[in-house]
Amino acid sequence: MMKNQRYLTLACVLTLALAAGASAVVRRASARSVEGEAYAIRGGTVVTVTGATIPKGVVIIRDGLIVAVGVDVPVPADARVIDATGMTVYPGLIDSYTSLGLQTAATPAPAGRGAARVAVAIPAATTPQTTTPPSSGLKPEVMAADELKVTAETFDTPRSAGITTALTSPSSGIFQGQSALINLGDGEPEKLILKSPATLNVTFTTSRGGTYPTSLMGVFSFLRQSLLDAQHYRAEWERYNRNKRGVTRPQVDKSLAALQPVLSGELPVIFRANTEREIKRAIELGEEFKLKYLIAGGTQSYEIADWLKQKKATVLLSLNYPQRPTDIEDPESESLRTLRERADAPKAAAALSKAGVRFAFQSGYLARPQDFIANAARAIEAGLAKEEAVKALTIYPAQIFGVAEQLGSIEKGKIANLVVTSGDLFDRRTQVKYVFVDGKQYDVKAPTQAGPPGRGGFGGRPGGPGARPNAAEGAGATGVWSITTDSPQGPLQQTLTLRQDGDSLSGEIESPFGKFPVTGRASGNEVTFDFTANVQDRQMPVSGRGTIEGNSIRGTLSIHGQNFEFTGTRTPR
Repeated sequence: MMKNQRYLTLACVLTLALAAGASAVVRRASARSVEGEAYAIRGGTVVTVTGATIPKGVVIIRDGLIVAVGVDVPVPADARVIDATGMTVYPGLIDSYTSLGLQTAATPAPAGRGAARVAVAIPAATTPQTTTPPSSGLKPEVMAADELKVTAETFDTPRSAGITTALTSPSSGIFQGQSALINLGDGEPEKLILKSPATLNVTFTTSRGGTYPTSLMGVFSFLRQSLLDAQHYRAEWERYNRNKRGVTRPQVDKSLAALQPVLSGELPVIFRANTEREIKRAIELGEEFKLKYLIAGGTQSYEIADWLKQKKATVLLSLNYPQRPTDIEDPESESLRTLRERADAPKAAAALSKAGVRFAFQSGYLARPQDFIANAARAIEAGLAKEEAVKALTIYPAQIFGVAEQLGSIEKGKIANLVVTSGDLFDRRTQVKYVFVDGKQYDVKAPTQAGPPGRGGFGGRPGGPGARPNAAEGAGATGVWSITTDSPQGPLQQTLTLRQDGDSLSGEIESPFGKFPVTGRASGNEVTFDFTANVQDRQMPVSGRGTIEGNSIRGTLSIHGQNFEFTGTRTPR
């Protein structure tokens, strides 16, 4: 009886989950490479990025590396020859802010793995942490490298859009965890990691359901107090290590230990900030604690480009431009400021470049990776030099993340991450023809939700002439979702109906156990939500977070401190 009641309770609560994440593609990526195998890409225009562009050039690949680049380069007898005549060869593109390869919201890393190294003998926690953060998602010790789950088809879509490397980090919480820079290949996750940890990622997302912090001011207060606590923690351990006899040993804290490399400048911090206010407050916090910081997002960075240059700031500029909601009843009701911000967003890259601000492009969780290039092309149309756009996708992020000796340009000795296109990268008619990651050739899959014929492999530019309407584009969370939640008893099915009004969400969840109202908020393609389940006359608060990608959604549901994964798809209209 107790077992059945427990099942019903868990099942009823889990059926209320808001989902997040696309169902795995059943196609298997084809990676063709064996140890020692060589490739020769010849006849194409080779855009080296750091050197001269080579017409009718030759690039030789062996053992995952570029071994020769030039005009009259001898082709090894055992090399597979790719005729790139009339095509263009670029370094593989780098997306500098994603959650690629992370199938679930991150959970704390196992003891001893999550805490970073520090100069003094401050231990990583090998016992349960003594100071628990006030809510979930606030643990800087979480490491993306421990959360990678990669199958043969995981990176099919971004790879087919020319993206071969990405910075990946969990997408929920304030302290999102320590990111990893990975190559988008296949096989064991450990073989894909280029750098870990690469950064500590921080957002200014407020908590829902009355859990601290619930305001932007509260978020900054929490961050400031966490850094102050980390300073105190460091001082206490330094004092103890100088004289251990007769001194009480400080308590171990994984979260505070993980912040030590941040305070010492060994580990950069990425602040995800879009508005002018958020950007300025993030930089003030970084300067207060002498952090090595970067700004991710930067939607309104064009308004303060000269100020950012004075601050020597680095921006990971989002290419996920603001879009008009598809369900807006009266387009004329939008404010002039909203319209202006939407129109000016593509101008940010040119403004940063003109001011001399170091920047790189990132997708900003675009639902369609092929729009990564299409929106970079919009930045060129808005005044950014094409050469700068290429660098912002290749060598600039490689320099920012400290891997320019390995990636970002076509040079002898660098990792063979390459993309061969039918023409100029930013021409809407261009298609990706060949992709190499770590010297392996991968099949190029047709992009999902592509534009009409003649719009190119990147699906055309959003809103361009002749573009085919896409129900998922800009649809936000509105729709009827078929949800599957994982539970110890097996998968549970339910239906979730959501309505999005601006950044507010409302709706209901229906299951065999009843129907319950859902409320929440949306920010870009991220959603947070709260609801209360009435289970056996008990009121049970539930909260969750998710990420929407087109018509798919994936995330986690939190019930009394326990997290459950959920996924779902939107029913076609």
